[in-house]
Amino acid sequence: MSSENEIDPRSRFIQLFMSHEKQIYRYILSLMPHSQDAQDVLQETAIALYNKIGDYDTTRPFAPWAFRFAYHMTLKHREKSSRWHRFLDDNLMKEIASRQQILSPELDQRREYLRECLAAVPQEKRLMLTEYYFEGETVDAIADSQGKSVEATYKALQRVRKTLMHCIQGKMQVGDVIA
Repeated sequence: MSSENEIDPRSRFIQLFMSHEKQIYRYILSLMPHSQDAQDVLQETAIALYNKIGDYDTTRPFAPWAFRFAYHMTLKHREKSSRWHRFLDDNLMKEIASRQQILSPELDQRREYLRECLAAVPQEKRLMLTEYYFEGETVDAIADSQGKSVEATYKALQRVRKTLMHCIQGKMQVGDVIA
């Protein structure tokens, strides 16, 4: 079996990028809220990382290295795009990037707890969350499809969100006690 250093740089890039792509995308999205712009920057970041993979120090974590590229690609994108030209000043963007990197492990843990908590939500409520948050359905449309009033649907969404929040907070507290 070959060591990581003996792996073809292209193969190493594919492995590393694929395992960190969502995390890099979330980082970019924290710096620019429009998903299409974030997708464009993600592609530009992937190209830059691919071209520089030979410079990557395999003894260090990949994500922070990739975040630096993503940050610079975001700046370049902002300079090119009139829509972003002065949306965030440079100091605020640096602050957001810094805080996102610091909070990344906690956010990753919260996402894992959310997956666990969602698994405990009844199927009907999970479907409602999926329709609302991932499929972009309106509360009116969800209420119609379930034969419920709009008010009842809003309240049901609110209860599920509150249940998920309490579940995640409980798991975070247990994790803090164990740590």
